[in-house]
Amino acid sequence: MKHIKRMSGTAVAALLSQGALAQDAPELDVIHWLTAGAEQAAIQVLADAVEARGGTWVDSAAPGGGADARAILMSRIAGGDAPGASFLALGPEAIELGEGGALRDLREIASQHGVENVAPVMVDISSTEDGSLYALPIGLETQNLMYYSPAAFEAAGVDMPQSWDDVIASADTLRDAGIIPVAVGAQAWQLGILFTSVVVGEGGSDLYAATFVDKDSDTAGSADMVAAFETMRALSDMADEGAANRAWNDTLNLLASGDAAFQIMGSWAGAELANMELEQGTVWDCALAPGNDAVVVEGAGFMFPEPSSGETRAAQDIFVEVLLDPTVQAEFGAVKGAVPPSSTADTSAMSSCTQLVAGVLGSEDGTGLPTISASLSSDGWGQVQDMLANFWADSSMSAQAGADQLAAIIASQN
Repeated sequence: MKHIKRMSGTAVAALLSQGALAQDAPELDVIHWLTAGAEQAAIQVLADAVEARGGTWVDSAAPGGGADARAILMSRIAGGDAPGASFLALGPEAIELGEGGALRDLREIASQHGVENVAPVMVDISSTEDGSLYALPIGLETQNLMYYSPAAFEAAGVDMPQSWDDVIASADTLRDAGIIPVAVGAQAWQLGILFTSVVVGEGGSDLYAATFVDKDSDTAGSADMVAAFETMRALSDMADEGAANRAWNDTLNLLASGDAAFQIMGSWAGAELANMELEQGTVWDCALAPGNDAVVVEGAGFMFPEPSSGETRAAQDIFVEVLLDPTVQAEFGAVKGAVPPSSTADTSAMSSCTQLVAGVLGSEDGTGLPTISASLSSDGWGQVQDMLANFWADSSMSAQAGADQLAAIIASQN
């Protein structure tokens, strides 16, 4: 005769309670590289919003930046341990992964939470022709901003540079005053940001758009692009000894301390300086990069790997609601220095640097350009970064050789 072991009512209730708690607080494992002070505060805004809606935020920060985060993401997807979400700069990468079956199509769930209020360009950039949506934005970032030290320029008796020629001409005077002319962190992605500002500054938005948006290899190898590489060489020659592989926020500290005249960096740098409680206008200030006539913008957001469980899907649903909440967008943007992607978000608390960008974009003749990473395939952007890193490190590589290599990369994108 078989004996059936019966559980007490209390034990059954306890198990049911544990199951309910697990379901009521689904875990969202998030890969990101927002690890600097203001960035950490911004990611905390999202974590708090997820948990306020009943989810559990599991933080998987990648200390090595975007490349490190992508490597972790791909390794985990390949190993069957995909996270719930991963931070990215919006562009072809999400579409490539989505069409390969690695990402969840967010169109249906996003339509339930106001995606129609998001700037169309920021939705379209992660959408396929058949309407699948593989990433959502949380903020609009700007890459070609110059953060500068008014005191450093005053101490050297040098005027603020209006062109890259001005930067080169004033370098010796700044150095003689004990000031680093341009603070650079010579990591590949940072060199990409610097190169963006140099191209726009030397050849205007037309040179940049023809090369990276229209993918015209002849323009990429033109005399105007050679001039941009000549400027990059001059900048590499004036870099300080500690530039190699220096993190962007460590480089920013040189500006904050007055040891460097300026740094070219994205809008997140302004948020970091504000987070340091340094007085804008006295210790630091911002402007478009020398000679730039347009703003280069990117959408920062999250992609969602195909969930392997109902719990992960539930957590993702919560996060989609968070990302499309205009109040959360505004709070995130105010902390990180990003423009909210939804037209219904309140932008009154945005910094003056962000307002500068918004002013350019909103002006009658204002021009907004997509980043190189958003314009090329992920492989193409990787090739550009590798080429720039090699060019920067190898002083024997000529400007013509740099332009020729860029032209070959652009040709491969067609």
